[in-house]
Amino acid sequence: IYVTSEYFAYTSVQRVLPFLPILVSSVVSLYFLEWTDVFKPVKSGFNCHDRSLSLPYIDPNHEVIPFLMLLSLAFAGPAITVRLYRDTLFCLNNTTIQFKLNIVKSDILTLFPLGKHISHHLSSGVHAFGLCATALITDVLQLMTGYPTPYFLTVCKPNYTTLNVSCEQNPYIMEDICSGSDPAAINQGRKSFPSQHATLAFFAAVYVSMYFNSTLTDSSKLLKPLLVFSFIMSAIICGLTRIIQYKNHAMDVYLGFLLGGAVAVYLVVAVAKVERVLQKPLQSPQVESPHYKEKSITSS
Repeated sequence: IYVTSEYFAYTSVQRVLPFLPILVSSVVSLYFLEWTDVFKPVKSGFNCHDRSLSLPYIDPNHEVIPFLMLLSLAFAGPAITVRLYRDTLFCLNNTTIQFKLNIVKSDILTLFPLGKHISHHLSSGVHAFGLCATALITDVLQLMTGYPTPYFLTVCKPNYTTLNVSCEQNPYIMEDICSGSDPAAINQGRKSFPSQHATLAFFAAVYVSMYFNSTLTDSSKLLKPLLVFSFIMSAIICGLTRIIQYKNHAMDVYLGFLLGGAVAVYLVVAVAKVERVLQKPLQSPQVESPHYKEKSITSS
């Protein structure tokens, strides 16, 4: 099977336009949710001197994986990886404009062209939309739950003397008694569930893993599991750094993994099914000719 270079020359503008309004609105919403105090999290309660909420606070500048670095890797990582893979595949097959498409033996063009759809998504902005949607879902859940982080009491510095109840009775405090001098850190300390790093990292890892799992043939028995394992492990390590640096609880990270992976699988499968339906040719309804009706009546 010979295909021209136009096989990979997708009409990027036509693919981006349907998702552009949603993508722009998602980015704007993400900006207000993540970098401003317009929307504040719910003020959930806590117990006096809770040790699980009194762990050390690490400045964001000293984090192993800052949030902006995570966004850059999650956005550019899958696209660059798939681009390098396709360029390498092109060079290995042939250097001419027309080349033999050996990956036809893989799943990409047989049972379910999943790899081709994912490649389209990376070039059309669906991947970027999925990341923004994952970040928005995580932000909304964090604002709605207001679950405190492991360092919350460290930055909150609650003034227990304002309470009407003694802490010896171990009351569950619902009042806002924080006396800390950093409101931004206090607000961020109320956004632990689910972990933003875990959801975004696992979304990107599952997304690109599904691509390679669909496009690599069975002949590359070692390369396929090696790539998938490396991407998944990178996302897991990213999430574990949040536990080690007391940014999130372990359960927040684990559920973030599930959320990010679920969004990636749903986005790939759902959008791929929609594209398959749209690519089917429309069949015009068959209208019986009146002349044919008259002819059939006279013959009867």
